Formats: sequence, C-alpha cells, structure tokens
Amino acid sequence: MKGRHTSVDKHLKNNLLWIEKIPAVQKVVLGISEACRHKYPPGHIRFKMDVDGGIKVVSYSGKGVTDIFIKIDPITEREQVKSMIAGRFQI
Repeated sequence: MKGRHTSVDKHLKNNLLWIEKIPAVQKVVLGISEACRHKYPPGHIRFKMDVDGGIKVVSYSGKGVTDIFIKIDPITEREQVKSMIAGRFQI
C-alpha cells in the first residue's frame, strides 16, 4: 500500500492485502481519509468508478471512509477485478 496515508484500520488491512494479491493489481494507493458515519460494516470495500489505469473504490472502517485507487495492468482485466471485489463484498 502506498500513498500519502499509510495507516489503515485493522478491519481493512486484511481486505487490502487480499486485493493486492489479485494478479492484475499492480498497486493499491490510499487516498483521502474522512472521519464520518456510514451504513457499511467495518472492512467493507465498494466500487466507485473507472479511471485511467485502474479503478477507484471506497473503503469503510470503524473510523470513517477512505478513497483508494487500484492500479490494474493489463487494463483489460478491469472487469474481472471489479467482479472479484463485488463478489467478496456483497451486502
């Protein structure tokens, strides 16, 4: 995990390590973290949008919400990565 913010909630740590082990994922970059309330369980990760070079997801912890960029290479594997994330984090 790289980025400006390097510390994550204990609930998210295992899930982010799981994402890093997906073969098409090159890098997981942590973005802005915001303390707020939400309806998702701690450790939940949800797809946000497609961007150049990968996807953006939102992770939910007991302390708030964190934006995450996932770099995917080759980009043709994007839909497979999205379906793996959606399959693991269904509500």
